Amino acid sequence: METNLILDVSYFWEEWLKITIVLQRPAVQVQLLAIALSIILVWFISRWLWYQFCQRFPKSSQFCQQNSQLYWQQCGAALFHYLIPPLLCLLIVNLLKIVFFHQGLFLGYLTDSIKLLGIYCFYRIFLIFLYTLFDRVKVKYYHHRFFAPLFFIFILTKIINIFTNLETLSQISLIKLFGDSVTLATVFITLGGLYFWIVGCLLLEELLFCIFSFKINNNPKIIQAISLILRYFLIGLGIVLIFGYVGVSSTAIAAITGGLSVGIGFGLKEVISNFVSGIWLLFEGALKPEDIISIDNEMSQVKKLGIRATTVQVIRDNSEKIIPNQVFFIQDITTFTGSNSLICCSLIVGASYQCNPDRVLGILLKVADSNEKILKSPNPIAFAINFGESSIDFELRFWIDNPLSKKIVTSNLICEIWQTFKENNIEIPYPQRDLHIRNGTQENNSEFLERT
Repeated sequence: METNLILDVSYFWEEWLKITIVLQRPAVQVQLLAIALSIILVWFISRWLWYQFCQRFPKSSQFCQQNSQLYWQQCGAALFHYLIPPLLCLLIVNLLKIVFFHQGLFLGYLTDSIKLLGIYCFYRIFLIFLYTLFDRVKVKYYHHRFFAPLFFIFILTKIINIFTNLETLSQISLIKLFGDSVTLATVFITLGGLYFWIVGCLLLEELLFCIFSFKINNNPKIIQAISLILRYFLIGLGIVLIFGYVGVSSTAIAAITGGLSVGIGFGLKEVISNFVSGIWLLFEGALKPEDIISIDNEMSQVKKLGIRATTVQVIRDNSEKIIPNQVFFIQDITTFTGSNSLICCSLIVGASYQCNPDRVLGILLKVADSNEKILKSPNPIAFAINFGESSIDFELRFWIDNPLSKKIVTSNLICEIWQTFKENNIEIPYPQRDLHIRNGTQENNSEFLERT
């Protein structure tokens, strides 16, 4: 058969007839029945064994809930739970193979099933290894989105290859596009390759972030920004490599992009602008994850820096905002963690005119020095700044290394200053005014009262 077949329903019908003819053979039916009964039997046995294990070791069987004191017991329970079914099935199928061999029966499908069960055992061991060493939430995420689909496709191709020629099937041409044949292999490699490459890049980013955070004593915000740049670079590189591997011609790409350029220019102008802004933000490094910024007069923390938009968390109410990246180029943004996270705070307090200003300054500095969250370098400074209407106004300036703790530190200082002033008989006066009533005004008021 030619390597590039034109899509024909009769071909699939012929292949289906071949498979049904094979399945009608008694030797094949006996093997498939034996394999199916083995799987059913193993399912019941493994369920019964796990039930008995849970009754005898109830704490160790709860391996989904990490317990440092029962770490190794939970690892053993996980191995027992995940490996007993495939190992039992592998044992029973091997016993059946020995029986079939002594009876002189056909062993082809039993041999293939043993190979697949062996691969499945190694797959389960690999998953247990990941769940044991890494964060289980993240491992579960990539288990269902990367490892499980990849393993399923691998097993499916092996099974299809048992009944038919997968290489010939993959070379069937579906359509003609710009003079080139689009085969089944081209479609599946393009779609599957793009999916697994993108998810794999996310997985690689997680691994590199864990390695760099553990091995390198560096700023985690810089590591996140670098890993984000690396992710999008690898995704772009993968797209180019996959299209080149499947043989997508430059003429087809030019024709498609040329036809879409007008629509992109008018309909997706904002999207392209945000995309370019996101690339520029990543390479410039002006904004990084975990940065504290002020936008729309609200203090927020950058949670995720993406290509199209940036996600920030508003400190006031813990809500999240998704801000298009071009906003950071057309508006003034105040950042509190640009070159460093130090922030200077100011607190103004008034004291009575009867108090000694030098004593008040000393008390303010003493209170600031006693607060553990206030930095000793730069050191706190106190000033007498104004003769107010009712008090002498003082300013206490201090530095902290966490912008998010400004309100807490200020609140603690106010309470401590009030308590210390009370202990030292220093009054924080209320606003006072002296009223002078003139005689002429008093006579006019008396005449007004007599008339009314």
